[in-house]
This record gives sequence, structure tokens and C-alpha cells, in this order.
Amino acid sequence: MKRGLARTTTYDLPLVAIVLVLLFLGLAMVYSASGITALDANDDPSTFLGQQAAWAALGIGAMFVASRVDYRLLRFLAVPLLLVAVILLGAVLVPGVGVTAGGATRWLRFGAFGLQPAELAKLALIVYLATWLGGKREQIGSWRITLPFILVTTVVVGLVVVEPDLGTAIVLVVVALAMYFAAGARLREFAALGGLAAVVILALAVAQPYRLQRLLTFLDPWSDPQKFGFQTIQMLYALGLGGPFGEGLGAGKEKFGYLPHPYTDSIFAVLGDELGLAGALVIVLLFLALAFRGVRVALRAEDSTGALLATGITIWLCFQAWVNMAVVASLVPMTGITLPFISYGGSSLCVGLIAVGILLNVGRARTTQRTSVPRASRRWRDGRTREPAPRGRGSLDRKGSRNALPVHRWSSRPRG
Repeated sequence: MKRGLARTTTYDLPLVAIVLVLLFLGLAMVYSASGITALDANDDPSTFLGQQAAWAALGIGAMFVASRVDYRLLRFLAVPLLLVAVILLGAVLVPGVGVTAGGATRWLRFGAFGLQPAELAKLALIVYLATWLGGKREQIGSWRITLPFILVTTVVVGLVVVEPDLGTAIVLVVVALAMYFAAGARLREFAALGGLAAVVILALAVAQPYRLQRLLTFLDPWSDPQKFGFQTIQMLYALGLGGPFGEGLGAGKEKFGYLPHPYTDSIFAVLGDELGLAGALVIVLLFLALAFRGVRVALRAEDSTGALLATGITIWLCFQAWVNMAVVASLVPMTGITLPFISYGGSSLCVGLIAVGILLNVGRARTTQRTSVPRASRRWRDGRTREPAPRGRGSLDRKGSRNALPVHRWSSRPRG
């Protein structure tokens, strides 16, 4: 049985199609949602579309490369990748190095390009946990595994919280806990860690006055309609204006100075305004289909590392999408996370596409294992063909007497 990935191995085409549809819908929505902002800033409504399209092209190329490189090689990159992510997260906090926008310092600037290290940290943590926990199933639950798991997760999440970016921190915690449970942790261990994480997150949420105010206005946005409740109210207005089928692509009104962050955090509200309930349901169904394909890859993975990679990536993308859409629908308090493959942002788009490439690679490895097993030869060494006995002959006849085993019929056809 071959262990490598053959060039002829097929991709998970439904998964590829789902991601590409999300990607092209995202490009259309970025153009629609950012056009007025780009026109005011650069006299060109397609500025953000051009940038997003360039990142999409780069991300698709990276996805293809990731899908061709055996995911088992990630065990050599897991620690270096995590260290790079931690160093970049630390660099963001250095005065004069990190770029501040909207009251948060989350970016690094390299010339004309910007990088959000928290996006890289998501993938780095998933790769590290998958390659580390994948070979330690029998030890899951022991303190030798639990303490390092808590330590590594806390370091990464803590640096993200300090930025501050509590939304991304919650995504990281959920993904890490899900991977720990999938690796073999017992339910009571998972519940204990989950309860501890929930208490810490709640404490962080009420520790800062602006976060506490967000929680209060989540319960009643109209109690502060001009400040903390403003974005929630405008997102609900956008969904309401869209109705069943929307006002038409590009014809939405909320993006014209009413809705904050229309092409990033609030892009799902713009989509609901312009494409209506029907368009919103299409996005929901696409992410449900993505979840199904990801779970399918995880269940069919050849080893624990592949299964954990697929689990972590699927939960990351789908949980983050759910949180973004739930915020727009005012089902959860306001967070500042984007909608994968739809929202504007080069870092999130490229890293997300690389993650999909790894997911495709795990699925391709399974296909290779299933298709590379050589079939048994149907010829004897002297060239004669062996064929099974006619159907219906067995080791016992109708009277119950034992016959000889089925005899192969012989053929004198020449060696091919």
C-alpha cells in the first residue's frame, strides 16, 4: 500500500465547489458593500474589490499547494509555525510596531501589506494541537497532557485578548476544547475545562466597561440607540429592509453611512439587505454543507492527526461563521469577527483558504489509501486464467454432505 499522495488522487469536489461559491459571493458582496467607501477615499469604487480579488487569487494558489503537500509533514512545521504566530502576536503589542484601528491593536504593517497575526494563530494552534494530540490518545486526560494543553492555549488566547480581540479568543478556545475532546478526552474532563473557560470568558467580558455595556445593550439595544446599541439596530434594520428576496445586489441602503463596518464585520447584514432572506439562507446552507464535508473528512481520516486537523479546521470556519451571522441577527452579543470567505480581509481569506487546502489534503490521503491497494492477479504463473466457480456451488450440497472447496475453472488463454 502506498503511503504518499498520488498525483491522480481526486479532490473532494463538493468541498471545492462550496468554498469557491462562498468566495465569489464574497467578492460580489465586498464590491457592493465597500463601493461607496472606496469611491469617497480613492474615486474608484472597485479599490477594495481589486485588493480582495488579489488576495483570493493568492489564497487559491496557496490552497492548491496545501492540498498537494502531505499533511503528515506538518508535524515538522507545527512548533515553528506556533512560535512564529506567538512572536507576531507579541510584536503587535509593542508600541510603534502594532497598527491600531478602531481602538484595537491587531495588525502589523509590512510596506503596503498588512497582516493580522490572530488569523495565523488560529491555523497554527490547530496544526500544533493536531500533530501533538494525534499520537497521545491513550494519555489524554492525564496531567502530563492536560497541563501543557492549558498552557499553550492560554498563551495564544491571552495574547489575543490583550489586543483586545475577545471574539477571536472565544473562537480559539472553542476550537481547542473541541479538538481536545475529539482527541479522546472524557466528557467530564471536557465539561470541566469548558466550564473553566466559560467562567474566564465571562469575567473578561464584564471586567471592561465597554464590554459590559455591550452585554447590557445586547439585551435591549434601544436602551442606547446612539452608541453601543447603534450597530445592532442598524443590522436588524438591514435584515428587515431586505425582506424575502432583498432590494437587489448593490441596491441596499444601510451601507450608505448607516451601518458600521459594512464590508467586514457587518457584511452579512448588507447581504441580507440586498439579497434578502433567500440570499441569507443560501449562505447558511453553504456553511452547513461545508460542515458536513468537513465532518465527513474527519470521520474517514486515515489517522488521528488527520482527523484532528479536519475537526479543528471545520469547527473554526463554521463556528466563526455562525457567530458572525448570530451577531447580525442579535442572537449573541457584539463581537468583532468576520464571516469566512465573505468579509473583506487578506489575512483571514488567505489563511482560511490554506486551511481548506489542508482539509482537502486529509481527504485526498484517504482516497489514495483506498485506491492504491493493488488488485489480486487473476492469472496463475503459467499464464492460465483462474475464474471463480459458478454461482450457487458451495462447500455443502443440499443433502448436507461436504463437498470439496469450489474448484477454479481453467483456461488456456495465452499470457497477455
